[in-house]
Amino acid sequence: MNKKKSQIFIFCFFLCLVNLFSVDEDEIFKLRQEFVTANVNMKQAILEKIYKYDNKEYTILYIDALNYIKNHYELIGNHGESLKVGILAINKLQSLKEKTAIPSIRYLFSTVENEDFQIVCLKALSQLIEKNESFTNYLNTLYDSGLSDLINGRKCNIKLLIAYSDALGKFASQSSFDVLFKTLLYPVDENLKTSVESALKNIFFDYSKEILERMKENDLDYIYTLYSLACENKQMNNQKLGEISAVVLRFALTNFKYNSIVAQELILKTLPIFSKLKWSNVSKEINEFFYIAQTEWKQKAFKTEDLIKLIDCMGNIGTLEMAQSLSIFLGLINSQTEKNKQYSEDLLLSIINSLRKLGSKTAFDYLLSIEYLSYSDRIKYTARQAIKELKW
Repeated sequence: MNKKKSQIFIFCFFLCLVNLFSVDEDEIFKLRQEFVTANVNMKQAILEKIYKYDNKEYTILYIDALNYIKNHYELIGNHGESLKVGILAINKLQSLKEKTAIPSIRYLFSTVENEDFQIVCLKALSQLIEKNESFTNYLNTLYDSGLSDLINGRKCNIKLLIAYSDALGKFASQSSFDVLFKTLLYPVDENLKTSVESALKNIFFDYSKEILERMKENDLDYIYTLYSLACENKQMNNQKLGEISAVVLRFALTNFKYNSIVAQELILKTLPIFSKLKWSNVSKEINEFFYIAQTEWKQKAFKTEDLIKLIDCMGNIGTLEMAQSLSIFLGLINSQTEKNKQYSEDLLLSIINSLRKLGSKTAFDYLLSIEYLSYSDRIKYTARQAIKELKW
């Protein structure tokens, strides 16, 4: 035991001397000799001591560590201490962006039957490999097989599936889209779902084509999931997203009577897009949904906060049709308030602010009536300000 401690002390002292000066070939050679002849604990100690240095000259020691695992894996198997040596080496090679290590790490990823070790390999490969379709296809197959095990109740390592997904997101190949997307159609682990959604955001995909194809099947749930991804996709430009959103809105309205719950969620999902882009060519459809929403709201089947989102969107779309519909709705609210003295302040403020943005004189009488009803001072003040901005 004392002899072993003495060896480690001598080695550490030697290593400190090495790093005070530039590392030359002789010193590297001595370190490599020390590593090759050392037991597994000493191998780990050697790598841990040089780990804090970013000298490229040490790269060969990390490659030696990979070769140690490669050449002796049949004998050492999944021995924990031995695999720690490999993990240290892989992490450092990733940090050093050492692309010459790719073949060895890829070999170990495919050979070592230890899932934690495979995850380390995969994280390194996803950083070191820029794009490689054959490796991507290999990962697609592994992910698909793992997902199949998961949804069929067989043993599956979620962390490994997440590592596959993260890597596929970095490679961003279109070939991975379908493989990853079907994950979202099942009740899977939330961390896996988040990883898949993040990966899909990076992948360019023809959402318009796929949505139009799927519409033939009237599958609202599938369209909702697909459209949600389109909204988050980093490759999607505003013009394209606006066009897709308009198609989705019309599809949801057509299918509202068959599945009102999902159709409503789908329409609500489109509103921020139309609002942001001021997409006026859906004025007719939004107006149609507004009357549906009013009916549902009166029956307490539509949330007030969702109605506010819709009204805010109408204000941003900015058409005369929107102004007329909101003016009439304000008139109805005024009549109800006059009768029972009950109202939602947030809803009233939303209507008034949207009418202010729209600036149509059709709202004048309805806004003016607010002054004579039992509304709060805040609502009355907001109505007066809105009247000042009407266009005559």
